[in-house]
Amino acid sequence: MKISIISPNFSSDVSVVDIGMTYLATYINERTVHKANIVDFTYHRGDWQKHLKKNMEAFNPDVIGISTVSMFMQYTKKIAREIKEKYKLPIILGGYHPTLCPEDAITPEEVDAICIGDGEYVVSEYLDALRGKGGMEGIKGLWYKEHGAVRKNQLRELIQDVDSLPIPNYDLWEDLDKFIFYNGVIYFIGTRGCPFPCTYCSEFPMRDAVPGKHFRVRNPREYAREMKQQWEKYRGMGMKVAHTFDPVFTINKDWVRDFCDEYIKIGLSKELPFSCFTRADTIDEEKIEMLAKANLKVARVGIEAGNERIRKEVYEKNIPTEQYRKVFKLLHDKGIAVTGYNILGGPGETIDTMRETFNLVKELKVDRPIFFTYRPLPKTKGAQQVVELGGKIDSKMWEKIDSLHQLSNVYTQSLTPRQIMWFRRRCLFYFMTRRTLKLIKEQKLSFFSNFAKYLVKGVRDGIHPQYVVGYFFVSGGKNVIS
Repeated sequence: MKISIISPNFSSDVSVVDIGMTYLATYINERTVHKANIVDFTYHRGDWQKHLKKNMEAFNPDVIGISTVSMFMQYTKKIAREIKEKYKLPIILGGYHPTLCPEDAITPEEVDAICIGDGEYVVSEYLDALRGKGGMEGIKGLWYKEHGAVRKNQLRELIQDVDSLPIPNYDLWEDLDKFIFYNGVIYFIGTRGCPFPCTYCSEFPMRDAVPGKHFRVRNPREYAREMKQQWEKYRGMGMKVAHTFDPVFTINKDWVRDFCDEYIKIGLSKELPFSCFTRADTIDEEKIEMLAKANLKVARVGIEAGNERIRKEVYEKNIPTEQYRKVFKLLHDKGIAVTGYNILGGPGETIDTMRETFNLVKELKVDRPIFFTYRPLPKTKGAQQVVELGGKIDSKMWEKIDSLHQLSNVYTQSLTPRQIMWFRRRCLFYFMTRRTLKLIKEQKLSFFSNFAKYLVKGVRDGIHPQYVVGYFFVSGGKNVIS
């Protein structure tokens, strides 16, 4: 059997290269008798139907898989209708939304089945069943339709030995060269799941959605060696940074020590800078010293809110502001740039608490501040908190929202979505101006030539100018490590 796995990205966000999809397609190709390819619409939003047809004719799949998050369900339904009308193929959905909201995911008449949890084993057995090798009733983790009725199989335990999975093959992404141009990175992940209870994040409800230990860890030395292999493969395409996607890279000191030791031992510390997510309460001077020696160039830290009460009581991120001050100073003293993630307009927010976030980002001298508008994602505690704290959610706005960056659909007791978006624009203007002046000072005339090159290519590739400009300041050219 042949399966085309679709990334339903019509959002114009050029950073969407799904690691889970890559793992799934690689597993199918390398560990089963079936074949998989990946169809991506990131650079084909304007001609997606034509692009789909081209892929259908070239690969001739027997089944379609679509990996989707809640914000992309609007696009998933659109693609599914096109496939059913023109190609009459079975469709299986997977990803965060089907796992957290299975009843909603399987409701569209075009959807034939959904995968709940990790997809490697479930989808492989589903393809076996379609091939005539057994029935679907015994496939754990699969819901499917039979004669108009939904059949719900038992859940399947999450894959515990994540080291047993093959190294993801990014060659499966047809526009990988464009992704690397705009982002300067290849993605890596050495853990699955996250042990922290942040109320705005989908990882926490995932623990209850699927059985098995949620937080799983790879061998750190094998992880470093995977980076070596991918670096040798993609350095010629413009890869500049190994971008780790572990929700919290720095949880375990021994794991960090082994990773850094191996990264240095195999020579990557002299060739390939890396970045990582961390929390201010899981990193200290000793870990920062190890990471700096291994060539960590960018630490990505969630600040979320400048107001301690919002951070602790609403987001359940019990980290005092003083700890951020200490960690940011340690990182800057080692020459490590910091990307700081912030949320505006969350449950209980006021104009004053948003100003506190602005002021803290300014005080911490965050190199690359990112400002999200709050998203009450399905099944998260945060979605309940909006109402509990006197606000409401504009459900009609969901169809217009496809990223964490732009629109807001939350009313707090004292803020409207319009006020939240206005404040975000104010933050962006201030910090973008500050970063522009810094980059011009460092790069001089080359800043302008790099920006022009980036912008022209973005326009030609059909990327929305807002995303082109935004990603340039984060990852365009030399900016990816400064």
